[in-house]
Amino acid sequence: MLTLKLALQGGGAHGAFTWGALTRLLELPGLAVQAISGTSSGAMNAAAFAQGWARGGAAGARASLDAFWLGLAGRNAVADWWQAQSRLFGDAMPWPQPPVSAAGGGINPLRSMVEEFFDQDVLRHGPVALYIAATRMRDGALEVFSGARLSHDALLASASLPPWFPPTEIDGEAYWDGGFAGNPALEPLLGIGGDDLLCVLLQPQLRQAMPRNPREALMLSAELSFGAAFARELRDLAVARAQAARHLWPNAAERKLRELRLHVIAPDEGLAALGHSAADTRTAQLRALHDLGRDTAGRWLARHAVDLGRRGSFSLDLGAGA
Repeated sequence: MLTLKLALQGGGAHGAFTWGALTRLLELPGLAVQAISGTSSGAMNAAAFAQGWARGGAAGARASLDAFWLGLAGRNAVADWWQAQSRLFGDAMPWPQPPVSAAGGGINPLRSMVEEFFDQDVLRHGPVALYIAATRMRDGALEVFSGARLSHDALLASASLPPWFPPTEIDGEAYWDGGFAGNPALEPLLGIGGDDLLCVLLQPQLRQAMPRNPREALMLSAELSFGAAFARELRDLAVARAQAARHLWPNAAERKLRELRLHVIAPDEGLAALGHSAADTRTAQLRALHDLGRDTAGRWLARHAVDLGRRGSFSLDLGAGA
């Protein structure tokens, strides 16, 4: 049996890249997934995966992912809503509901689909432990929802990216997109289960092409901003592991850090730079991103499948792929 923990990065419609990568990973013989951490569209992928796995193992997870993304494409909720609001208001487009309360009757273009598609009881009690990251608005702190706290609102909070969406309120706290604080959050996965942690990212670890104009520079700055939390967590993890390695009698947490096998699947270039909009949920783009994610995961497996269960394929010490 091959046991993995998954950490799934967010990035709007670019999450269809992760959909494709996961469908390829689900073909691995003997795959068992213990836990998943997800942020924004990564949270949707994580929840769809966990719900499908609970209902039908690997085949169920693949069917659930397909149903979610094709359902999103069929509704085209985000793209249609955003385009309509932009035509009406231009740069002065207001939020569709009050900025602090999600209960005031406003419209969130994802809410109806999230509520119809996801079964909260399955997410809370299924065999795959699920961790959903959001950013607490009042202080910018990372909030991780798991167990009994998993809900439709938690999923929506993780994907409440301004200015497209207003904050989501849960128990009196307002939350924004988890990408500001943890994209994806690794810490919840470190002390549980097996030692192989596979991150599926939507941003390249190394870039070849540099921006050629202000628009491309703006896209890159947004990408770097949302990748900063992950880069910071990798640095903290590297420091903690180096400290654990120096201890002759490590405690249980330090032993887990020393034994951690980290893996990363990421696109070779920025998805926006390749012409894929993070707000375009039309079928053609989602299919193209799915195929790119599947091909990328296939190439990664051709090189690193032998590493799974044996050694890490991403060097924390160097901060680059091995």
